[in-house]
Amino acid sequence: MLKIFQRIHMAMLYPFAFTVVFLQSTRAWYKALGKKPKIHFEAEYAGQRIMLLALYEKGVLRPDVIRLLQAARAAGLYVLAVNTLKLRDPESLRGLADCYIERPNFGRDFGSYKTGFLHLAKRGWDKTCPRLLMLNDSIYFSEDRLPKFIDDMMGSDIEVLGSTENYEIEYHLGSFCIAMAGSILRNALFRKYWRQYRLTDVRPLVILRGEMRLSRTLKRCVSAPSEFSALYGTSRFLTALRNDPSLADFTIRNRRTSDLTGWKRLSPEFIYKFVQDRFFMPVYGTRDLEVSIESQLEELNQNVYVNGVEDFRNLLERHLVEGSTMETEKLHSLTVALLTEIFMDGSQIHQNPTVLLKLGLPIVKLDGLYRGMFNIFDIENIVRQMTPAEREELQRLLLERPYGGTTLIGWKRAAFMRGLI
Repeated sequence: MLKIFQRIHMAMLYPFAFTVVFLQSTRAWYKALGKKPKIHFEAEYAGQRIMLLALYEKGVLRPDVIRLLQAARAAGLYVLAVNTLKLRDPESLRGLADCYIERPNFGRDFGSYKTGFLHLAKRGWDKTCPRLLMLNDSIYFSEDRLPKFIDDMMGSDIEVLGSTENYEIEYHLGSFCIAMAGSILRNALFRKYWRQYRLTDVRPLVILRGEMRLSRTLKRCVSAPSEFSALYGTSRFLTALRNDPSLADFTIRNRRTSDLTGWKRLSPEFIYKFVQDRFFMPVYGTRDLEVSIESQLEELNQNVYVNGVEDFRNLLERHLVEGSTMETEKLHSLTVALLTEIFMDGSQIHQNPTVLLKLGLPIVKLDGLYRGMFNIFDIENIVRQMTPAEREELQRLLLERPYGGTTLIGWKRAAFMRGLI
């Protein structure tokens, strides 16, 4: 009853919440009106591959962002950094970035992307740039995995290569990290997209105008459908599962456990029902069978611990008549299929953070706890994949933003629950 009342209350607050969010965006637009981005320094461009980094950093850069910049410079990239906030000492970035710009605080990350793309187009860098990596600091960067990741993203011949995929609303690439060939930068549709992009601080509009429409534009720019892909996409995970049986056990043990989103989660019940519906049948017809249940209560309350493929085998075979077994190859195929089906539900970087780190992805989305995709147990699994120093950094950043559905109140909670903030 209380939950029903809360839902009604949130629904009643939503129109007010939308109005407040819209007015806040309008106020930010008005404050930014007439103000131009400030170029603090700019080194000569000589046709290198470019990293366009959208920052939201106040005072000083995060340590992991500094390590990202160091890795980019070591890879020979020209670093163009655009910050929505202000650093205390912008000159401190010399040696880490080649061009550093600060802009008015309006438009979120896509406002910084637009500033960066218009800047390089104005300078004519897009005419000679062989490849560009656009990313933002909404993700944590793990140092050990960064060099290979940058090399994979920037050394690929794929025209548009995202780090991960997203199946929400429609298939698209996560806009927090996409590499693209120089031919994309020079495509008229791509240039037109950034010229016409309208800035906003309203989150759903940024997602629709930004992330979703950018992916649609990039799909139109590539020379073939195969040229629009993700480095750590579902296909890579499926292949890895087939080739490495131990990855299935790792995925099962480190599966996402938060139940605050509607995405699929791996559970014994999920697997059992899948197998039962497709491969099990009763020995006797229910119409002809009469049974007398005299089991002890403690027997009915028994559970089985399931934390790996063999545990699943034991669980399934408990429900078979004596002498029936699950074929090893069939069980492996079923496990691969189910893990992959769950892997591709929703946003991959949120749905599978620990597994992606295991595969080599060096980034973790920092809004995982705030959006309810992670819980504390999930965070424990994630940070175990890091070095001791990085564990402390990452868990602090994640815990600084607890789940908005319980910590926010009033109109802010209504806005959060509808994705406005």
